[in-house]
Amino acid sequence: MSTAYDYRVATLPNGLTVVTVEMPHLHSTQLSMFVRVGSRHETKETNGLSHFYEHMIFRGCEDFEDSTSLNSAMEDLGGTLDGYTMRDLTGYQSAVHPDFTQDALDIFAAMFRAPSYPDIDVERRIIIEEMLDALDDRGRVVDLDTIAHREAFKGHPLGQPIDGTKKNIRAFSVEHLEKHRRKFYGAKNMVLTLAGRFDRVRCLRSIDQKFGKLPPGKLSSETAPKIPLDAPRFAYVKSDDAQTRMRVSFRTTADTHEDHTTLLMLRRYLDGGFSGRLQVELVERTGLAYEVGADLEAYSDCGLFDFEFAVAHSKLIVTLETLFRLLGELKTKPVSHDELERLRRRARIGLEFGLDSAADLSHWFGATHLFREPRRPEERIAELDAVTPEKLQAAVVRYFRPDQMTVAAVGGADEVLVRSVRKRVRELVGSM
Repeated sequence: MSTAYDYRVATLPNGLTVVTVEMPHLHSTQLSMFVRVGSRHETKETNGLSHFYEHMIFRGCEDFEDSTSLNSAMEDLGGTLDGYTMRDLTGYQSAVHPDFTQDALDIFAAMFRAPSYPDIDVERRIIIEEMLDALDDRGRVVDLDTIAHREAFKGHPLGQPIDGTKKNIRAFSVEHLEKHRRKFYGAKNMVLTLAGRFDRVRCLRSIDQKFGKLPPGKLSSETAPKIPLDAPRFAYVKSDDAQTRMRVSFRTTADTHEDHTTLLMLRRYLDGGFSGRLQVELVERTGLAYEVGADLEAYSDCGLFDFEFAVAHSKLIVTLETLFRLLGELKTKPVSHDELERLRRRARIGLEFGLDSAADLSHWFGATHLFREPRRPEERIAELDAVTPEKLQAAVVRYFRPDQMTVAAVGGADEVLVRSVRKRVRELVGSM
């Protein structure tokens, strides 16, 4: 595999990590700032503050009195300011024309050096509007991702909603935001990333001048969650939906673990497009569902392997039975060598596709650097070659276990059916 990028890392005296991924054949430059803070770093009282801060940093800063002037400045360079908050990190990004990389760095530096937090009440209303997507008319949480994490990480910050609660959002003040900035937005807890076409030497000189005065701060740390003692868990949240959306989750491991690549290949086998086993078994052959999928979430110290589907209430039990039958077969019958080679080839193609994307490489190298030294795509391909049918089978046995399982569902099924589904889940778990 040819490499069309040059990945390097530099560290400023204040501790800011600067990741550069030069891709001189491109016609854009991706600027990203990754911060090691998210909902897992919050208390019950501060839950939602990371997301609130991410919104407010776009409201204005020195040299830009409001969000309109800030957005206009970046858009004049060909870019659009964007941000997102996750459970373990917050990201800020924009792609600009290479001729204006220095100007874009000026804007980024102003945002992180001196946010001014104007119009906090306006943004508060916007965030509450955004939160309504996860709530029903009575204010109950009906967002499956939030419910599933709450069940899988019971009593741990990873189980908190990223958006927080309405009560917290209404209480947050400028003082809360500034305290959050001082605690988490120090140079040692951030990674600035440039990917695409740019002059590395000139940019590093500029970054030292513009970001070198950020306070050092300190690197965030996390407390590893424990598996709930009452696993397997089952939670059904009543809603007005005509379908039930269900997620079956198994606790796995961090992305640094030797099993991670095997789990990635297992996910691809189960949900690698329309020919994936889930799609074939639950959609194409039986018509049980229209929407099915599997996902692997990895944090610095743990992970989740999720199965998710949306079905008519009357099909819940048979869909669960089909899923558990499939998992049982994987424990007793290994994937064939031919099928594994197909998976490996498709995984390699996917990795090579990512080499064409400045945004993908920015996240691959930059966001990962918050937690560890990232592996290069070439190393990941070598790891793919080491996966065997026996390793895939061993991973199924090791991780798809009742004591590491939680089930979360949202839908309009009546109480009688929910009790029947709960009972059937217990029976299926007993046969695993």
